[in-house]
Amino acid sequence: GNGRLMNPDYKKFIGVLEKAKFNKNDRDSLQMYDFDFASWPIDFSYNESSIKPANISVEAEKKKENGFLSKLLNIPMNFLEYILAHGLARPMGYPGSVKLLQTAMAPAIHQGRTILIEKNGIRSKLLAKDGNEIDTMFLDKRKNNDNGNTLVICCEGNAAFYEVGCMGTPLKGGYSVLGWNHPGFMGSSGTPSPSSEGNAIDVVVRYAVSKLGFKCEDIVLFAWSIGGYAASYAAMVYPNIKGVILDATFDDITSLAIARMPAFASSIVLRVINNYMNLNNTRHLIKYSGPIRLIRRLREEIITTIPHDPSTNRCNFLLEKILSFRYPNVVTKESIEVLHSYLSVDNVASQAAVLKSLGYDNKNDFEDRFAIKEDRPSFPLDIGRTWSQKEKSNATIFL
Repeated sequence: GNGRLMNPDYKKFIGVLEKAKFNKNDRDSLQMYDFDFASWPIDFSYNESSIKPANISVEAEKKKENGFLSKLLNIPMNFLEYILAHGLARPMGYPGSVKLLQTAMAPAIHQGRTILIEKNGIRSKLLAKDGNEIDTMFLDKRKNNDNGNTLVICCEGNAAFYEVGCMGTPLKGGYSVLGWNHPGFMGSSGTPSPSSEGNAIDVVVRYAVSKLGFKCEDIVLFAWSIGGYAASYAAMVYPNIKGVILDATFDDITSLAIARMPAFASSIVLRVINNYMNLNNTRHLIKYSGPIRLIRRLREEIITTIPHDPSTNRCNFLLEKILSFRYPNVVTKESIEVLHSYLSVDNVASQAAVLKSLGYDNKNDFEDRFAIKEDRPSFPLDIGRTWSQKEKSNATIFL
């Protein structure tokens, strides 16, 4: 109202905002204000970058309809799929996109963002290829220490935001850090989906390289939970990424979704996932030849299909699939059974007992056997073809 227009602080803010809209060099002053991010001008657009991602399609193939009659008969089912995808699957898969949760967390998010700004964080708005606007926060540590020359891009979980997420971990290690919010999460526009997640992380990587000045070889992707989808996608399309760290991440979301829904609904759940929420991390990671570190929790509750049963932790299956692809002669069916036994117990003492019962020998020269001279080897490797099954099983545990 008129009172706000007469307020000198507000008038100063409007002047700063209007000036920043027409001149990117005047954006620094905006960092001192916290306002509706929809009004924040675009700092970087995906088409401002000259880097070219690998030309790899990851969209799942949709079931082909045969003729007009088939399409007509499928209209009711397609409509039901759409309603379930947008009304149930997306809020369950990405609760951080629900406005009620955002409202409840707003005070903590605002406080977290303020702390990051006070640490010289730079907030920016990126325009993705699909038109979504992505809210980001960058903290530059390149002048502080050697670790600062490595940029850690953080990909948050399904109910987390960069303001109150995992950025603190790499910051404590002295790394430069770039956080971003999923589409539909707080300052980021749009809605979360496989395609919008891919477009979001794509513009984030482009921004890191073309605007912030990092090389792909100096970027590490650090993801938690469902953030593993965006991280694995980026690793696939930007194969020179330095490394990927995945914390509590699954192989694909199908098994988790089916486990949380009534048995009679499994067929419709599969259709919804295949057509709307096909979050398959394995498909991405087998196309990335760089280093991958999986952080697996012994008493995981979220990504297990049976509560408190470590054998159903989907991180186990992600590990098995990656190893099977990279070392097909070593990680055989028998080797996977050994690995599964090792991963199915929930404490270190039990793991040691399992290894002893399996006759695991860690004195083999596996360090030398798996030494890879190339920076980016061409997987799958042919190693292990002539090994005994015991050697293969021991090597699988070693890996």
